Amino acid sequence: MLAVISGHGITRVGRAGQDARPTMTVTDHTDTDAVADPAIALTAVLADAAGADVVLGLPATAGREEEDRLRGAAEEAGLRVRAILPAPVAVALHYGAIDEGVDRTLLVVDQTAATVELTVLAIAPDLTAHIVSARAERVGDHALAATARELAESAPDAVLLSGELYTAPARRAEIEELSEAQGLTVRCADPELAVVHGLLLREDFGLLRVTTGPAPARSRFPQPLADPDPQPWRPFPEDPDPRGEPDGEDPRATGLAASGAARERDEPARAERTVPEFHEPGPDSASASAPAPAQTAEPEPEPDLEPAPGSAGSPSPGLAPAPALRAVPVTQLQYLRRDDHLLVLWAWPDTALTARVRWRREDSTATGDGPREGDISCRRRTYEHDGGLELALGRGAITLTVEALVADPAVDTEGAASLRIPAEPPVVEYAPALRRRLTGARVATVTLTARTGCDLPALRVVHGLGRYRPTSTAEGTVVHEIPAQRLPAGTPLTVEFPFPGAKGPSWLVCFPAGGPDTDHDRDIDLRPTALHRLRVT
Repeated sequence: MLAVISGHGITRVGRAGQDARPTMTVTDHTDTDAVADPAIALTAVLADAAGADVVLGLPATAGREEEDRLRGAAEEAGLRVRAILPAPVAVALHYGAIDEGVDRTLLVVDQTAATVELTVLAIAPDLTAHIVSARAERVGDHALAATARELAESAPDAVLLSGELYTAPARRAEIEELSEAQGLTVRCADPELAVVHGLLLREDFGLLRVTTGPAPARSRFPQPLADPDPQPWRPFPEDPDPRGEPDGEDPRATGLAASGAARERDEPARAERTVPEFHEPGPDSASASAPAPAQTAEPEPEPDLEPAPGSAGSPSPGLAPAPALRAVPVTQLQYLRRDDHLLVLWAWPDTALTARVRWRREDSTATGDGPREGDISCRRRTYEHDGGLELALGRGAITLTVEALVADPAVDTEGAASLRIPAEPPVVEYAPALRRRLTGARVATVTLTARTGCDLPALRVVHGLGRYRPTSTAEGTVVHEIPAQRLPAGTPLTVEFPFPGAKGPSWLVCFPAGGPDTDHDRDIDLRPTALHRLRVT
């Protein structure tokens, strides 16, 4: 997996490294704007990475056109685009600020080659990141003043720093010493890796949603959301002159207004209608409530809008009645396993904008995995934005049905497409270790841990010599046998045994005692926690 973030003058490429710390290469292409023309930058940087999976990052201030160009350039370079994520959301993933299970307001300060991008994020406990505002300032003392103004206006809970600039303690201190930052948490751990590390973590957050616009108000008491249908992230229009704006005009308000206009274009048929403000009549309100004189110009006729399919209530005068929705089965229903998550894919009928997805767990022994069944609605634009519907349903057997809702009266085939997803074997991880006692004797230990309770089959621990890890019991010596037993969830099982004297690289690998052709090999998913050779501790 690769993480790529292109900016004005540089491109960063991150790869997963050891100890959860990515490795990063930075390419300077001063003569090329990688946001406006990503093809040249990507071709030069990723010439040897054709066919790799990639998560792409973009500034939150980038436009939709820049996103499309970046995706097209990556695909032309032979890369498989898994996701495109705003850079400030990736920074929040890097600092672990999205999965904390609480409402948070964050200010992300991301220093790039020529600008400092200030983004306000509102994080909800359901893994939703709202981009409330985003703007860019030129690097200098002016950018520090803009940061102070943003802190005063947005009143965040924490500040997240990103970019090579903040690796210098003095630069971090400039933010911490602002009067508007007093009492706030300023996070600055590996800021130079924040964006690429967050992009690499995107795969671990299958249910992450990114939306734009004002965040819902926070309260101690449950309240309905102001917008029951949050919009997927769409990049803000690019500011042609990030250094300034006309007097009296807030660039963030301009960006949000443009975003709202785009949203109105995307949803011309929303059922919700604006309710006129009602004024209680008073003793002096007769003249105010009287009808207008006859000579007053006639008001323009209200546009003939149709309510969205399935909207409740009687249609208003002049509006066509809402057509009845009919359920039809989707086609090409399939799934991909991603450990504890399912990525569900299907082909939409041409006129369908919404699908109903129902699931039921068939494994009666599974506990602690949430509700046993569910019934949710999936909007087509969200599905296409996320590349499918991802569900956190564990590794047990699942029965899944999907039906598309269409308003075509000519459709006479009703029903749902069904899929039976078999259970995956439970995951059992083992960690071998080697230590030396005070007497000089060497002792080996193997610690096994299961994510869910399971029956552990008899295992053989094989010691192998050489540069290559054994792939079967025939490629090493059996030094210990672990009897079959019940392995509770989360309770480690540690076995200890003498380790034979050997020189050179050594390996300890566990295999089912019955061999690879027995049913026991399919009962569990046996995984080593590390693939490195043994080291004496």
